[in-house]
Amino acid sequence: MNSPEQLLGLINLIHGVVWEADPSTRRNTFASAKLTSLLGYTPEQWISVPEFWDERVHPDDLPRVLAETEDYFSRGIPYEIEYRFRTADGRWVWLRDYTTPIFEDGRIIKLGGVMLDITEQKNRDALLQVTLDRFAKVFAASPVGIVLTGLHSGRVIESNDAFLKMLGVTREAFVGSDNSTLNPWVNLNDRAEMVRQMERGSLRDFETQHYHLPTMTVRSLLLSTETLNLEGEEVILLVAQDITDRRAAQAAQASSENRFKALIQHSSDIVTVGNRGGYVVYTTPSMQTILGHVPEDLIGKYIMAFMHPSEHADIKRVYAEVLDGGAGTIRTSTNRFLHRDGHYVWMEWVATNQVANPNVRGVVMNARDVTQRVTSDRELEDSRRTFEALFEHSPDAILLVDFAGDMPVLQCNEVAARMNGYTREEMIGQSTYVTLPDGEAATALQEGNEKFRAMVRAGGSVHLETLHKRKDGSLFPVEIHLALLTIGGREMMLSIERDITQRKAAEEALRSSQSRLLSSEKLASLGRLTAGLAHEINTPLASVMNSLREARDYAQEYRDSVDVPTVTPSDHREIAGDLLRILSEGEASAARIGEFIRNMRSHTRDTVSGVQNFDAVKLAGDTLAMLAHQARSTRVALLLDQPKAPVILRGEGGRFRQVVTNLVVNALQACEECGRPGRSVTVSFEVEEAQVLMRIADTGTGIPADVLPNIFDPLFTTKEVGKGTGLGLSIIYDIIQGHFRGKIDVETQEGVGTTFIVHFPLATLA
Repeated sequence: MNSPEQLLGLINLIHGVVWEADPSTRRNTFASAKLTSLLGYTPEQWISVPEFWDERVHPDDLPRVLAETEDYFSRGIPYEIEYRFRTADGRWVWLRDYTTPIFEDGRIIKLGGVMLDITEQKNRDALLQVTLDRFAKVFAASPVGIVLTGLHSGRVIESNDAFLKMLGVTREAFVGSDNSTLNPWVNLNDRAEMVRQMERGSLRDFETQHYHLPTMTVRSLLLSTETLNLEGEEVILLVAQDITDRRAAQAAQASSENRFKALIQHSSDIVTVGNRGGYVVYTTPSMQTILGHVPEDLIGKYIMAFMHPSEHADIKRVYAEVLDGGAGTIRTSTNRFLHRDGHYVWMEWVATNQVANPNVRGVVMNARDVTQRVTSDRELEDSRRTFEALFEHSPDAILLVDFAGDMPVLQCNEVAARMNGYTREEMIGQSTYVTLPDGEAATALQEGNEKFRAMVRAGGSVHLETLHKRKDGSLFPVEIHLALLTIGGREMMLSIERDITQRKAAEEALRSSQSRLLSSEKLASLGRLTAGLAHEINTPLASVMNSLREARDYAQEYRDSVDVPTVTPSDHREIAGDLLRILSEGEASAARIGEFIRNMRSHTRDTVSGVQNFDAVKLAGDTLAMLAHQARSTRVALLLDQPKAPVILRGEGGRFRQVVTNLVVNALQACEECGRPGRSVTVSFEVEEAQVLMRIADTGTGIPADVLPNIFDPLFTTKEVGKGTGLGLSIIYDIIQGHFRGKIDVETQEGVGTTFIVHFPLATLA
């Protein structure tokens, strides 16, 4: 018989506090020495101080613990309970208290139990919950039914498509329901029994029946469950297989004395029986289907020979626990099994001690192929690690922001902190408004915040450019991509940001360069016009001078005829009529000079004249008037196909003149080079729905096929040195696309001619 010292020594070996208490006074009467290392209190404190335990249970847990204790007392059964307890150094730890009441004559005379520290387990559970929230969709593609539901409430939290198909319900109808609103259980007692078994631990292969709700047909399901703690609620992770067909086959063989054997023989899982030494005494035909081994060849073989060598120690430990645990002991493990062709298959196996069963006499191992699940888990882990690597090593700033309140930064990479002038620790927890130039004002504008949230929710993502303020107060331009996410039921915003200071500087330099190129090309265009200016002015000017000379002669003749008796009033009227005719001809020639000068001034005015509506046909006509001399000098007919109604465009008129000038001059030069008689350049307009088409067609040389792809490239030219810069068509292309938001097409045939078609939007804004 063991002495008290030996018993105390054994008690102190338990990795938990063994305690005893008087149920009537609720005073502690014993606590093992483990109390000091576990909670920091001495057994003397525990026993001597009244209500020592009650005062150190977390106040949020104490009412529940007392209520559950009273409930268990009334039923008089052993129980376990979990609660938070304050240690001597002020920490809160989670304890699991296994309590056993001792009865005498139907009355509880003593309480005893063991308290275990489960803080680490609780922390792992919390971490698991975060992972579950973040990657909840992983199970969606599983071919077996999976559902998350409240252990006691029956509230459905999530379900995959396979489970919805089993019940024949939609996600909208099922998720969020409970047994009072949508009940698929044929017998609610089955669920109550499942809950009772779940309270004692995880559940494997619990068979029940559910309705296929649209048809109200009964389906047999095989359930396996795990208990999770999700946001303070005990939740069941339930995996369901529809075994209706299998059960129908079993029912058909119910009268057969070999029913159980037939079930095993036709199981989709591998069922193997091993003896105490770990040698195979029986295995099902599915061994060959799944792992390729002939069942008869395995009889008498050592089980470890078919397991991965690196896992032998763990497998032996599990096998020993099943044997040592006695009849009915069950253990579950997942390991790699050797396939006949040499590769390994991940199998989840459940070992049950059936050594005492005369029909078995061994350990029954039920194994199923879970390679796909393990692979998915590993891919998920690889994906998580890849995301972390991308997050940390991205060249852009990445921030994860809480979408509620003043939008605090939950996480950010080093680039984000450094770009804004903060350390990472300073950045996390700050409102994102701290990076805005008017951050304090933005924080106060609740209405503006809600409008911003509504905009992000409406689109799901937003792309914008704005200014940010660094910690030192300096401002810099950023490009931001925002995406709305839901993680763990919380709305969060992923913000990917890039400092575009250098890009903005480059864009400004490009705009300056383009402006200089426009001015250069305009001067070149003017140079092409100056050759005909003298002729266009001198011809009407000579007519004016000639009219003035004739007018002077008629005036002299009129003066000399005054008081001459032979000159009649009729003669004076004739002289005056000729004088007026000559003056009218001079006025007409002078008006031609004025009109030409006005056209020239309009054409040479700065192209940046402001965006406005203008008559494209009138401006085109004015431009052709400026180019008339060049057309006459090359004997090319310059035509304007005048439409009946005005054609109104929006933009800068000077830029439109430049487009017409460059294209018409190129067309005249192409006609001049071809040398054929009857050459012409025609400008026409056509309105098609939401656009205006301007065609400039010539009957010139056409553009060779090897040249055509390059005509809009900067500095590309086929003209002789001094006759072209190679910028004309490139700048015209930029004006049409960048300023007018249009496009330009080319139709050409060598030896026949070329037509440029410019597409202008009807209401283009610069």
